[in-house]
Amino acid sequence: MHLRAWAAWLVSVLFVALSTRNPLYLTVVLLIALIVGSHGARLRNRPAVLWPARLAMVIIPFSGLFNALTVHIGDTVLFTIPGELPLLSGPITAEAVVYGSINGLSLTTVIAVFGVLSAAAPAHYLVRAAPRAFQSIGVTVGIALSFIPQTMRRLRDVREAQAVRGHTMRGLRDWLPVWVPVLMGGLEQSMQLAEAMVARGFGATQRRDVPARARLWVLTGLSLVLAGFLLSLSAANPFIGLAALAAGSALTVIGVWQSSRSSPHTSYRVIPFTPFDALCAGVSLAISALIALPFSPLAHETLSYTPYPTLSMPGFDPLIGVLMWGWLMPLLRRRLPCDN
Repeated sequence: MHLRAWAAWLVSVLFVALSTRNPLYLTVVLLIALIVGSHGARLRNRPAVLWPARLAMVIIPFSGLFNALTVHIGDTVLFTIPGELPLLSGPITAEAVVYGSINGLSLTTVIAVFGVLSAAAPAHYLVRAAPRAFQSIGVTVGIALSFIPQTMRRLRDVREAQAVRGHTMRGLRDWLPVWVPVLMGGLEQSMQLAEAMVARGFGATQRRDVPARARLWVLTGLSLVLAGFLLSLSAANPFIGLAALAAGSALTVIGVWQSSRSSPHTSYRVIPFTPFDALCAGVSLAISALIALPFSPLAHETLSYTPYPTLSMPGFDPLIGVLMWGWLMPLLRRRLPCDN
C-alpha cells in the first residue's frame, strides 16, 4: 500500500492499542499485527513475522514478575517475602502479576504494530516519508533499518557454517568464531555501500541555508510544546497546556515544511495513491473513530480494565472485536505497488 495508507493504519491501530488496558482487546490487536506483518513480509519474499510472539513470551512474564516483586497491592495473596528487603519484602499478589503482564502485553503490541510497517513497507518508502529537510537523516535511518535483517541472516548463515565444521556452542568463548565473521562481513558491506553512494553523488548537491523564518517557527513551536507539557501536568491549567501543545506542534510542522521547501528534491518514481489505499486508510480511521467516540453503540467501558483491588474477568464487547478485524484490509493487497 501507499505509505499514507500505512500511516493511517498505523495511527488507527496505535490509538486503540494505547487507549485500552483490556488484555482481550490487546491480544486481538497483537494477532492482527502478526497476520498483517506476515502477509506483507510474504509479498516481499521474506519469512513470516513471528518475532513479536517470541518477544511476548519474554516481556510479558518478566513484566509480570517485576511488577509483582515491586508492587505489593491486591487482595489475592500468592505468598509473602519475609524480611525488610527494599521493594521486595511483602505480599506477592495475583493482581500485581496480572497488571504487570498487561503492561508487557501492551508494550509488545506497540512494538509489533511498528514491526508491521518495517516488514510490509519497503525501505525506500520510509526514506521518502522523511521531510526533505531531514532527507540525509532519513537515508541513514533507512540504511540502518535495512542492516538489521541482513545482520540476522548473516548470523544465521555463519552459525550454520560453523555447525557444519563441527563447532559447538557451550559458552561465551565459543561465540568468538561466530561474531568475528559477522562483524567483518558487516564492515565490508558498509564500505561497499559507502563507496556506491559516493559514486552516485550522495551528499554532493549544493547546500542551501534554512530560512530564518523556518528556524523561528521551529524554535517557537518546540518552546510551546515544552511549556504545554509542563502546564498539562498541572491540575490548575490542563486545558491551557493542551492548547499550547497543539499550537506548538502546528508551528513546528510549519517550520519543518518551510525548511523542506528550500531543500532540493527529485523523485525517480512517483508511487500512486490508489483507490484501494484511500479505502484502507478511510476504513482504518473510521474504526478508531467508532471505538473512540462516546456516542457510538459500543461498550466503551470495556476498554478500561484494572485487576485491582480484586482480580476479575475483563469485559469484552463483540462489536468492538469485530470492528478490530477490519484492520485486516491490507490482506486484500495481492502485490506490491512497484509490481504494477
